[in-house]
Amino acid sequence: MLSGTQKENIRQFADRITPKSWHVILDPRDERLEAGVLNIHINIEGPENEVYTDFFGRKCYPYEEGDGTLWYENKYGNLFHRNQIKPVLGMIYGRMVFKTIKSHGIHRKGKVARIVIRLWPYLDDWKITLIHELAHVAVYRYHACRTKDYTKKALFRNPWDMDLKSMLIKENILREGHHGPSFQKAFFTLTQRVVREFKTEISGNDFWESLKNEL
Repeated sequence: MLSGTQKENIRQFADRITPKSWHVILDPRDERLEAGVLNIHINIEGPENEVYTDFFGRKCYPYEEGDGTLWYENKYGNLFHRNQIKPVLGMIYGRMVFKTIKSHGIHRKGKVARIVIRLWPYLDDWKITLIHELAHVAVYRYHACRTKDYTKKALFRNPWDMDLKSMLIKENILREGHHGPSFQKAFFTLTQRVVREFKTEISGNDFWESLKNEL
């Protein structure tokens, strides 16, 4: 289990490579309800909450036979052994949701947004995973602005009791693929920010080589 300091290091890493209007937090109570702000919740997960996928990235769920044999099954009913699946390193939970607010003392309404990233930092180099997920966040935000989906009514609820299904942003970006040109552009931009911010702080070649291989 990560200490509070380790979790804060993860938060600070994300905060340093994202725009000032992106507010990275670990606790929902730290949200900023200001027009134009995107609150990014990073949920640090443990082994008890691991998620698995098959070779094609489709989620698999535990399935136990009567004799106690444990399999993993995807939505198509295909069964896999434990060594045929892989754990998810990080993922976006739900989609980006928006809330209309009114700034104090100003007769102007605006939107504040929220998105949640689930991260399993002990499974691999969490920095690479976090950059990857933040690139997805950038694509969702771009897509919402381009299509003006943020103008649709969607209210925040209790962060631990959100009806995310009723607040989904339509993901037309699937037409170009989950890791298509928009994602690649966002990932490259974040990589440039990482180099600028951490070039002298992150020692060793492993991280930089892994980052280069992701491009």
